[in-house]
Amino acid sequence: VVCFCLGCYVTYTSGENLFAPSDDDAAFPFCAPEFENTVYYNYTAAHEN
Repeated sequence: VVCFCLGCYVTYTSGENLFAPSDDDAAFPFCAPEFENTVYYNYTAAHEN
């Protein structure tokens, strides 16, 4: 019963953004404001032989 309740709670809190998204359109809201909508990646890791 406890696992069921915790599972329901985690599912609800995880899916909250899916069904009620926030109005903030920043792609990466935890970054500094000038980097919120910029994607950086490791070129070497993406293009290894």
